[in-house]
Amino acid sequence: MAVDHIQQEGKDSILTMQEYQQLRKKGAHFKGALDTSLAQLQQQQQTKTIPCSNSENNSHSTATTPSSASASSSPRKPLVFKKPTKHQFSWSELTRMVASKDLSPMARSEAVQLSYQKAIKRRTKKYGSPDEYIRQRVLHWPPAEKTDNNDTNAGAYSPSHSAYSDGNESSSSCSSLSPPSSPTGPVDPLEINLKKNEFPYSVKPGIEHWLIWSRQPLTDEVWIRRYLEERLPGRDYLFFINPPELRSVPTISHVQVFTKGEGEVLDEEDMEIKKEEREAASAAASAAVSAAASPVSGAVATAE
Repeated sequence: MAVDHIQQEGKDSILTMQEYQQLRKKGAHFKGALDTSLAQLQQQQQTKTIPCSNSENNSHSTATTPSSASASSSPRKPLVFKKPTKHQFSWSELTRMVASKDLSPMARSEAVQLSYQKAIKRRTKKYGSPDEYIRQRVLHWPPAEKTDNNDTNAGAYSPSHSAYSDGNESSSSCSSLSPPSSPTGPVDPLEINLKKNEFPYSVKPGIEHWLIWSRQPLTDEVWIRRYLEERLPGRDYLFFINPPELRSVPTISHVQVFTKGEGEVLDEEDMEIKKEEREAASAAASAAVSAAASPVSGAVATAE
């Protein structure tokens, strides 16, 4: 039998069912507002900085970058390894996925995925996080500074909250979050470095998977294209930046690059050698011009 009224304990007043339901709605509304406020407060505590937006970013069919809003609107979810695949992606498939920004199908082979998961566990145990392993052993950067001296577990790998800092996250200047003004020629390898992916996605033979590692966020697609064109002469390339929820190395900015072709891939050491060769050739040419002009100058002086 439905109850159409409720008598309050210790009181003579009687609540109708309608009044009782209204009170329940008010309580649910208050609880929802309280839960929302607590979630927002937790997010603010986890998010140390808000990335600066770059108004000069250009769209391009060979690249995809997440918006700054999506990167900062929600805390990072715990890392979940993607399901491996038996399929090898062709260049046309990669091009289509990058252009459509549907990156979810990309995955590693079963063997590479297994090696990757073992490496993540091993490096987390030894270095505190896979990020710190990359920073010290792959890029040879100095160890990152801990940002929270009160956190006794600051060295532990926490995908939702980076325990490390390169000293740049707290800067309020957008210019400090920009890469060097010109990507042509060598750049400081302690700032930006092009490395082959140790655990590449499953792609067909002839396609290589590389990474641009950067101490500062790389969001200018024009800059990235110029950088790659200098270092991948004669090769085709695609690049994209994983959305935050897919990043297994969240505290180091990196760009995913696929490339194919017969041309060589030039790292920063190669670019430095090329620069020295150009400077030496230019100096030799200048010396030759000066030497050729010297007898003429002497002849003119004698005639006078």
